[in-house]
Amino acid sequence: MSSNRDQAYLKTRVGVLSARLLDADEIERLKQMSLRQLGDAFDLQPIFEESIDNRQRIRLVEQALLQRLMSELSVLLRPLSGRSRGLMLYWPRKFELYNLKTLIRGKLNSLGMEEIRDNLYEMPENIRLPHESLLQAENVLEMLRQLDQGPYALIARQARNVFEEQHENFSLDAAIDRLYYTGMLRHANITDSIDKRGLKKVIGIMVDRQNIIWLLRYRLVYRFAPSEAYYLLIPYGGRLQREKLMELANLDGLETIIEHLPAPFKAILSNANSITQVRQRLDHTVSDELRILMHHSPDAVVSALSYLIIRDMDLMKLYAIIQSKLLQMDGTILNEAVPGNPLQMEATEASHV
Repeated sequence: MSSNRDQAYLKTRVGVLSARLLDADEIERLKQMSLRQLGDAFDLQPIFEESIDNRQRIRLVEQALLQRLMSELSVLLRPLSGRSRGLMLYWPRKFELYNLKTLIRGKLNSLGMEEIRDNLYEMPENIRLPHESLLQAENVLEMLRQLDQGPYALIARQARNVFEEQHENFSLDAAIDRLYYTGMLRHANITDSIDKRGLKKVIGIMVDRQNIIWLLRYRLVYRFAPSEAYYLLIPYGGRLQREKLMELANLDGLETIIEHLPAPFKAILSNANSITQVRQRLDHTVSDELRILMHHSPDAVVSALSYLIIRDMDLMKLYAIIQSKLLQMDGTILNEAVPGNPLQMEATEASHV
């Protein structure tokens, strides 16, 4: 995107859309609303009124919120062309990769086609995988071979190599995730962004968050060996580079790993007592950092990408709130799952102990 007019248009659209982002007070307000109020506020009431079970209703809500995000993406794509457009179109491909993993799991578990279809996201044509053709594939390798041409080719080929070597789903899932982020960085490196440093910072923020969460799960939940855990991480990031990741992978225990994280993660995650708390604190910090980039980057593409990532996180919180209402969960469980400001809430709770 080269023209000043296109930059100005995109900046303006981001500015208008950013009013939809949720702060901690708004999240708390949403948690206090009834299901009907939430339905009216987000045009979801027709779903709540359908004569279907809650499982189907929850799925329709998730799809509706994703369509809302895709609609906003289409607005932000209007002034974009060339490599800037390619980068912005690459980010939502993560949802189609979720679909690919669903298709693979369905094939491996011999699920029926209708059951698999019911669990696929509906995505725009310009990023959509050929679902029906993939469903007809004889096996997982054939499924991945079908993607050898087109925008998913590099991910599909390397994922196929992993599956041919290991023939199990976990490594394949992890490889697809790693390849997605590697592709994100590749697109950033070839754009003509006037704020390439800001663009790489956006991606580094995303990768650092993912690597910390994955590392903790691999070492503390799955009990993977250090070498195996390190292999499954993304070998670059913003503040966490290869050597640091290798050091962290050789540690054991939540407190010990947090103690050896670099700034600002060590301070942010200090006294976190679960991986859930770590994720919530990281999400809050990621949102804050991306808001700064959204408002202050000289490049409208950096602002637009930052907006989309924050908006996606916000809609996931909204989805969790609606899901809890539909399932009539206790308010305490909802507050634990969707804290307004996890750092502030934990500090308040600690002061009352």
